Amino acid sequence: MRGNGLARWAAALCVALASVLPLAAAAQDMAAHAAAGQAFDALRAAQPDRMPRLTQPEAAEALRTLADAATFLPAQASVDLPTLSDACDRAQAAVVAYQTFGALQNGQLVVSVVVDNGVTYQDELALLQPFVARCIARQVPLAEATLRQLDPRTVAQLRLGGLRRGQAAILQLYASLATALPDVRIRPATIDALLDALAETASVHVRALAVAARTMPRDLASAQGREGGAKRAKWQRIAAAMADTRCEALCELAARNGR
Repeated sequence: MRGNGLARWAAALCVALASVLPLAAAAQDMAAHAAAGQAFDALRAAQPDRMPRLTQPEAAEALRTLADAATFLPAQASVDLPTLSDACDRAQAAVVAYQTFGALQNGQLVVSVVVDNGVTYQDELALLQPFVARCIARQVPLAEATLRQLDPRTVAQLRLGGLRRGQAAILQLYASLATALPDVRIRPATIDALLDALAETASVHVRALAVAARTMPRDLASAQGREGGAKRAKWQRIAAAMADTRCEALCELAARNGR
């Protein structure tokens, strides 16, 4: 994937990023996750001309806590949707901060800066992005369960800000992966971390995406899967999930509201 293909995916990444720029017990107490988010924000405020790096002990502690899926997203644990949504938003806000650092110029995201940030901050993104993928996947069934408990009139009046943020974040992850694939500056381990998380969660993510929005990740995965190699099964898993044309619950809600 070279030339126009890279430019197209980089542009798609910027579009996805632009849509999320405004963001700012049975399970492990999320207070520690919230504290890590506050620590990350404090580090940014203290040195606004640079981003927190894993090579800095205080930043590393905050980043590793924000990305700790084993602690904050255990498979057999209950957590309420608002609390989980806050955790997802904290990690996603950090991802957006790294990708857009210095890229917003004259009200527009500069594609080349976003791409270069993906290289410069790949260590940090390799931690945070897989957490975001898994966190959103945990949100989907909780949101579906909430919808089932509401009467149709209430559902019709729902504000879709959270759903749209989640959809944009999923597509942003795929655009990030597509942009990284042909870039020789990105280490294989960085790509593998995100690919593993997306292959693991694709069958859940698809339920939150409008049918039309599934085209981009499906086409990416189909093309990569045809190339063979050790990662072929993961790509095929994503392609198969995104080929699903069923539209229920979250997808139906988004479609009803023009998304």
